Amino acid sequence: MRFTTVVIFFLLIFNGFFSVGARSAHAADVVDEDTCYFLKDKEREYLKYDCSEIRVAGRSQGNHELDCTVIRPWSLGEEPNPRDLPYPVIGWANGWDQGNVIGEYTTLGYKLGLIEWALDGPYIVVAANQWSVQESDVLACVQWVIENYPEKADDSRIGLAGHSQGGGAVIKAGDGWTSGPDITAVVAMNPYGPAWVNPENQDGPLMLLGGTEDTTTPTPSFQEVFDAISSPGAGGGLLAELDGGTHNSEAWGVHEDGNETTMGWENAQEVNFGRYQNVTELWWRFHLNDSTQSGRQLKRLLDREIWDTQYAFTDDFEL
Repeated sequence: MRFTTVVIFFLLIFNGFFSVGARSAHAADVVDEDTCYFLKDKEREYLKYDCSEIRVAGRSQGNHELDCTVIRPWSLGEEPNPRDLPYPVIGWANGWDQGNVIGEYTTLGYKLGLIEWALDGPYIVVAANQWSVQESDVLACVQWVIENYPEKADDSRIGLAGHSQGGGAVIKAGDGWTSGPDITAVVAMNPYGPAWVNPENQDGPLMLLGGTEDTTTPTPSFQEVFDAISSPGAGGGLLAELDGGTHNSEAWGVHEDGNETTMGWENAQEVNFGRYQNVTELWWRFHLNDSTQSGRQLKRLLDREIWDTQYAFTDDFEL
């Protein structure tokens, strides 16, 4: 049995199926490569974007198999714009089966927001597709990008983001690897599971986003995380609560014309990250693009009446 497996493995190599293999930690297949698309409805109507994506899968050292969607801010078959090189990297962690709106796997429910991050940055965005994503999964996906795009990915500017269970995962992943690149900044949207984390170990600042009407992960459930990042020696950050925001609706969904609305989570996540979109993009521009103007804009936005914001500034982080 073992001999047969070895033979099949080498046949796959010679036939090119293992054409992209990460170094020691992961051996990966490129499962699919295509133009960026978003599945609009159950009739499989596709909206395509001027970017490209690949899905990779393979062995990992974590609890799950390696399974990542890499959204690249350049078109299929074209080279990246040399003015944008190297690209900052954002690793994404899904909520617990809450993003699986209309797709085969969970990432499709959040995909439009991820595409917008990739194009507006521009950034390489990599999502861990597992429905029960853990910190090891999202770090493995980021590592795959760094190893396989050595001239295109900037390992000195790495962001992590996630929603719900994924928000808890990226808080835990915020101290990065035992050895390797540091995490520049983290965004945790409506995070679940903060009792499992040690946020004092974070590499960079953490932005916690919640909503006043979120009964799944109410803001008091992760207040302890903010208190920890505010302690002496911690990396600092902020906690912002959106007035009227729920776990999967108002905080996420706006009509395409920009008017606010209350939407079911199925529709809300088909639009983008809603009220979180501007906040997160300014956060990324401040931390990943060194834009002090974006930091000032972010503070003005979060100081408006619809946000109740607590800040934990440090020597290394201040808007």
